[in-house]
Amino acid sequence: MIKNKLTFLILIFCLTLAAFLKEPATDGQSAQPVSSLKLKTDSQSGGPFGEVPAAKGGQGTNGRTTKAAEFFANQNGDDLLHLYTDAIKQAKFSVLLIVYSLTDANIINCLKESKDKGVAVKVICDAEATPLISSKLGKKVPALRRFGPGLMHQKILVIDRRIVLIGSANMTKESLKVHGNLVVKIENEEIANDIWTKALSIKRENRSKDYLKTEYEVAGQKIELWFLPDNPDAVEKIKTLIRSAKKTIRVAMFTWTRTDLAQEIICASKLGIDAKVAIDYYSAKGASAKVVKLFKENGIPVYTTKGGPLLHHKFMCIDSSTLVEGSANWTKRAFTENDDCFLVIHRLKPPQVRSIEQLWNTIQSDAMCKQE
Repeated sequence: MIKNKLTFLILIFCLTLAAFLKEPATDGQSAQPVSSLKLKTDSQSGGPFGEVPAAKGGQGTNGRTTKAAEFFANQNGDDLLHLYTDAIKQAKFSVLLIVYSLTDANIINCLKESKDKGVAVKVICDAEATPLISSKLGKKVPALRRFGPGLMHQKILVIDRRIVLIGSANMTKESLKVHGNLVVKIENEEIANDIWTKALSIKRENRSKDYLKTEYEVAGQKIELWFLPDNPDAVEKIKTLIRSAKKTIRVAMFTWTRTDLAQEIICASKLGIDAKVAIDYYSAKGASAKVVKLFKENGIPVYTTKGGPLLHHKFMCIDSSTLVEGSANWTKRAFTENDDCFLVIHRLKPPQVRSIEQLWNTIQSDAMCKQE
């Protein structure tokens, strides 16, 4: 009698437990087994780091956001070091940093602290520019030191597969606090995930898998992301944008050696376009001297810095409406050898226009001289 009663109670318990385990998730999402939430190993994902959990919610359908891209420049009074450290500290799931040089102690400490909190942290950098990074980050934070061919020259931070920072700033004290740099902040899961896809294909040596230009819509703006040297049409894209100018062209470039792009600016000027160029002082005396001379011979105003902090920008603004911005100098290597990238942001919104105009006015007013 007692044995039968005990058997009956056990049966009831098992049935109740089974029913409980079959209950659907209550947050509107399908229930997932615990194993599906684990990070994939390198062998499973095919990349050097594996995959990380995607950010959850907050974007609406297709990873879109209603927040427009924001521009940050230290010459506009923005603290780029705080921008990056604050972004890393707020990460909940993942941090991906792809950069040429990583030496700033604040950035390194933030990466290590995020890893200690359980955040998946991945770093890709240029091997020669950042030779000691593995020892500085420690064994917990995997760092892929890229040996080429060409430079690993991108400057990208992705937080929680949702927030993206792309610009001209390296993760060094000088680049973040002293030199002239521009950074674009975009909140968009589609862009973030595409950058992760590209990152997972990057290898220690040899070329990574080509990732062609992709277009996105962010807060009503079309934004293009071009990886170099993946897309052979990138130079032609820049030329086409220059030819589209109706009133003004403003270019601020650290190193400019491509005479074909210089000739496009000269042609635009001859058609009546107000074209002005700013180039770093040291570069104007060295690598960019040929292009500076070409502009001078054709009456194009060239503003050079005073020789202290570098003008490290790589941007072009057309008609206060379209911005080209990223890590790529206008050199042959940037488009054919280096791992570089640039954004094309269309239909600039008023706050974005004000930011770029303020930056250009500062560059122009701080210039040592105008050569024409």
